[in-house]
Amino acid sequence: MARLYHRGLCAGCARDRSLREVLTGPDGHIRPELQPVLAALRAVDAHTVLRWIRKTPARRDAFRALAAGTGPVTHETLDAVASSTVADHLRALLVAGGVLPSRDEHLARIEAWLPKVLARIPDTGERRVVERWARWQPLRRLHRQPAHRPTTRGQADGIRHEIRAIVRLMEWLPSQGTDLASCAQDHIDAYLITGAPGRLLVRSFLHWTSRHGHTRPLTAPLYKSPFAADVLAADTRWKLVRRLVHDPGIAVRDRTAGLLLLLFAQPPSRIASLNHDDVLDDGTTLRLRLGANPVEIPPPLDGMIRELVNHPTGKATILDATPSRWLFPGARADRPLEPASLSNRLKALGIRPRPTRNASLMDLAAELPAYVFSRLLGFSPQTAANWSAEAGAADAGYAAHRARRGDQVSAFP
Repeated sequence: MARLYHRGLCAGCARDRSLREVLTGPDGHIRPELQPVLAALRAVDAHTVLRWIRKTPARRDAFRALAAGTGPVTHETLDAVASSTVADHLRALLVAGGVLPSRDEHLARIEAWLPKVLARIPDTGERRVVERWARWQPLRRLHRQPAHRPTTRGQADGIRHEIRAIVRLMEWLPSQGTDLASCAQDHIDAYLITGAPGRLLVRSFLHWTSRHGHTRPLTAPLYKSPFAADVLAADTRWKLVRRLVHDPGIAVRDRTAGLLLLLFAQPPSRIASLNHDDVLDDGTTLRLRLGANPVEIPPPLDGMIRELVNHPTGKATILDATPSRWLFPGARADRPLEPASLSNRLKALGIRPRPTRNASLMDLAAELPAYVFSRLLGFSPQTAANWSAEAGAADAGYAAHRARRGDQVSAFP
């Protein structure tokens, strides 16, 4: 017999009553558009919903705002009725319940943030130029990414840094008695030498404005950091590999993630985004889709991946009846583990993602032709060429030439 939860009601009945209370509109009814929301939340564990509703007044307020609204419930509706934290939790529940389609959350946040940061630009015309560049350059690249590879936090942060650098330039130009259309290369040079290296991030914007006639021909130096500046020693890397292979006391998801980083140079953001559709298993050979061509996974890593598929670990999904499609489930409903959380788990095992990945990249670039490296592991041709050159690979010059031409390999032989 279920333990009574509140006023003689079991947890399930208390959940249903609480949901009706917060979703009932001013007319005393739950409007039709909220019926799918009610159904999705009724499928969630009763205690989870009760804690979620009663813990914070802002959550109840969000439900009541939905109840008082009109029209269908959309992502934009949630953004309008609640703070980002509350909206994101509710959104995860509704996406997992099929009420809302999945969306690229980091991309959506950038697009919501963009008008706010652009408002700092004093001139309306310059504001439109910067917005046009942002939407047709970095944001367009993100929109064109495959649906199963959503924007990572690192990509989003990089775009924000770039846009902020451009906005700071736009704020600086009036103090020099000039504007974007009239500024000369001398102005740009003066701006760049008086601040932090991050100011070099205006380079892409200046090249675009020069090509489209918004400015005179302008440029900025390309900021480069040495690829191999922080590389883990080879013996340390293989010691970590042996530990993950042989230590059953380490959680299988941590062993799997660590080996994907150590052996295949996959960053935490890409590892966290892997889902069941990326696993191609005929029962004998397991291949994993990391790039354009699936790569065969050797034992015992193949067995670890099978275990993650067949026996999901972690916090799983909030919806009991809906198994997660992610290899590394997160805390929110049907969301993967955050890359930052995965990085922290690896660091706890003594695996520092950046130097470890650099060591793996250096090794792979020395052993594989650059075009194979690119196709199998999901790196751009230019990145593969750069690492081949760094590793002193024999085909580095050829790889760089193909990267400059933008050649694509039709298939891995």
